[in-house]
Amino acid sequence: MSDPDATVAMKDLLDRQAAALEKVLETLDHEREALMNRDAAALELITKEKQEALAKADELEQQRLALAPDLNAMELLAATPDVAPRWEKLLDLTRRCREQNDTNGRMIRRQARRVESTLQLMRGQPGNAGVYGPDGESSRSGGSNRPPIASV
Repeated sequence: MSDPDATVAMKDLLDRQAAALEKVLETLDHEREALMNRDAAALELITKEKQEALAKADELEQQRLALAPDLNAMELLAATPDVAPRWEKLLDLTRRCREQNDTNGRMIRRQARRVESTLQLMRGQPGNAGVYGPDGESSRSGGSNRPPIASV
């Protein structure tokens, strides 16, 4: 990328990509807050915002790949030192987005397991947890003769 115009274009593109990923990270933070507060309405709005932010980040990534598909090559970054810090920032933002998305995913899975366990309990089905009845038997091994909570 020794062409000065290409370097300027790449710096601009990386700056726009960083801004797009910062927006993704912001929506992931809002998603985490909505999950913690169990706010379904906010979560629905945030999911739409997140999808739009991800689409914009992906669009910019496709442009970057078209301009410099091998930007991660060390010799290329060494040849354009003013691009390297932007690239490092982009990699850091990508890592942070991935970590926050993984954290949010774990929260979603935990909440889904809780809901499923509650529904099983209400239906009178044995749960996944090792719950013991008054006779000392695991609810997994023998089940319960009690009617489902929902039928009471």
